[in-house]
Amino acid sequence: MDRFSKMKLNVWCRRGKKMEDKQVVVVTGATRGIGRNTALFFAEKGYKVIGTGRNVEKLKEVERELKDFSSENKMVSMDVTKPMDVKQVVENIFNEYGHIDVWINNAGAFMAIGPTWEVKQEDWVNDVTTNLFGTFYCIQAAVPMMLNQGFGRIINIVGGGTIGAFKYGNGYGTSKTAIARFTENLSEELKNTPIQVFALDPGLNDTDMTRYQRYTEDGQRYLSDIETVFEQNIDVPPNQAPQFVYYMATGELNDYIGRVVSVYEDLEMLKNISKEATDPDFYKLRLKK
Repeated sequence: MDRFSKMKLNVWCRRGKKMEDKQVVVVTGATRGIGRNTALFFAEKGYKVIGTGRNVEKLKEVERELKDFSSENKMVSMDVTKPMDVKQVVENIFNEYGHIDVWINNAGAFMAIGPTWEVKQEDWVNDVTTNLFGTFYCIQAAVPMMLNQGFGRIINIVGGGTIGAFKYGNGYGTSKTAIARFTENLSEELKNTPIQVFALDPGLNDTDMTRYQRYTEDGQRYLSDIETVFEQNIDVPPNQAPQFVYYMATGELNDYIGRVVSVYEDLEMLKNISKEATDPDFYKLRLKK
């Protein structure tokens, strides 16, 4: 029996206990910001949470916070830009827990700030690699396992540039826009399966990433509008994005599978509007004719 077949058997052997077990949620980029807030939100709701990240000290710090809710929660080191690293972590999670119910692609980078022709090439490439390729690598590793187990939900975090142009944030904006289309395409590919895919625009949150944009020389020069949002106290509260992710994970936003939902929308209204009553292109990337 090969390695994958053994893992398959392991999943199905444990699946008899599935209804007794807590659901398993994986959050990438959980050492800070939206990822950390989301991991803690799900832990508080009683899920088994596995967060991933690269910063060793932050991994330890957030793991301590997660274990305040349950000793089963943990953080693991994973670099989303390294496909073999991602594959190994996914296999380890399946071997230990037997299933992954929700996968949240949150890990992101935004280093290239300024005119596209002036930014450091390595920063621009890093933004695209982390945001887009990282999401792709996680999907390639997690989806086969989810198909094998017969269930799963995936939430991809998009962001600035998805709805309109993001001047001086081209690498980040381009990669996040690509994730929106990636989500729709993936959802169509998984249409006749029990795997559901969503995209969430989390809005402007007070995180390490937005502080980098606000307080670095390049950020202050090229992205000054971001600081204005915070000065006017119209940034997004810490638990707003996790709340939307939670409703996607629990099925309350199933009318928005394959679509981009923004935290600036009224959550209760979204839950009560059926996609059948709206334009089929509702909350999808489209060119206007």
